[in-house]
Amino acid sequence: MGIERRVAAVAVLAALGLIVVAPVGPATAQAPDLAALKRDYRRPPPVAIENQALADLGRQLFFDPRISASGKTACASCHAPELGWVVTDAHPLNDSGKPSGRKAQPLIGLGHAGNAPVGWDGRNPTLEAQAKNSIATGSMSMRETATPVKVEAIEGRVRSAPDYVAKFNAALPGKPIDVDTIAQAIAAFERTIEPGLAPFDRWVAGDEAAIPASAKRGFALFTGKAGCSACHSGWRFTDDHFHDIGTTTTDLGRGREVKDESLNYAFKTPTLRSVALRAPYMHNASVATLADVVKLYEKGGIERPSRSPMLFPTGLTDQDRLDLVAFMETLTGNDASQGKAR
Repeated sequence: MGIERRVAAVAVLAALGLIVVAPVGPATAQAPDLAALKRDYRRPPPVAIENQALADLGRQLFFDPRISASGKTACASCHAPELGWVVTDAHPLNDSGKPSGRKAQPLIGLGHAGNAPVGWDGRNPTLEAQAKNSIATGSMSMRETATPVKVEAIEGRVRSAPDYVAKFNAALPGKPIDVDTIAQAIAAFERTIEPGLAPFDRWVAGDEAAIPASAKRGFALFTGKAGCSACHSGWRFTDDHFHDIGTTTTDLGRGREVKDESLNYAFKTPTLRSVALRAPYMHNASVATLADVVKLYEKGGIERPSRSPMLFPTGLTDQDRLDLVAFMETLTGNDASQGKAR
């Protein structure tokens, strides 16, 4: 496996024009089709909006603290557009004023995730379920205070606002204003959050000057020798699956949710879109920089029965690490402009 990955990486570098490989005979590995490789990472059209009025309503609710128990916390409190729809706090404060157990996950591109479960451990099967549980019993519920606010009080606040009544009637005529329709609207908005156009996107579309040579070498490593694309696959750079990557943790993650020891310490692969904005990294914010992330993967993480078999020592050089980071830095777009009415 290691030799095959190295051959593939050399072939990609040659296809990118970054190195010259002298022919050694008919047995030499064929260079991959760079155009085909770029197609694999070319972004598709935005998700179609089935109900624009509902998405617009959801956007307003997403930024409105009135849907939290305290009336002070909004969804955007932990998912800021200018930070790639997440926050840099290692443990953001919940509505009870207590540090959360995990770092917030980015919302970028979730409309393209199909039926993949939501969250670090996938405890919620849909975006609707995640929004409802957050409001009713989770991070926005004041559940850790002596006098938690009931969800009925939150519903009453929304019903008492004339602008919300009008917008709910337009988006969901005949439906009640309750936690289910509030969550439905928020989820409809979240599905419109597309990654901002990044330099990488311009490069795969044909603009060779969009990213530097170091980033091009990093892309070759990412899809070859370093093995990153095994999990961070496709244009969103995630397989939407759960993996134990060997981080130091007592959090059982997916294994606890599905009662499967083979998935202990496994967490959902996050998108790498706008990843440079989101330090520190991992579900527990235990890795400070992208360079440190590369070193963690290079070493293969903590060896244990649940650790992903896709992790292996890669033997990267100092320049390789710099190139991988340079590549990941090209994935940042203007995410703050996304998720608006289209």
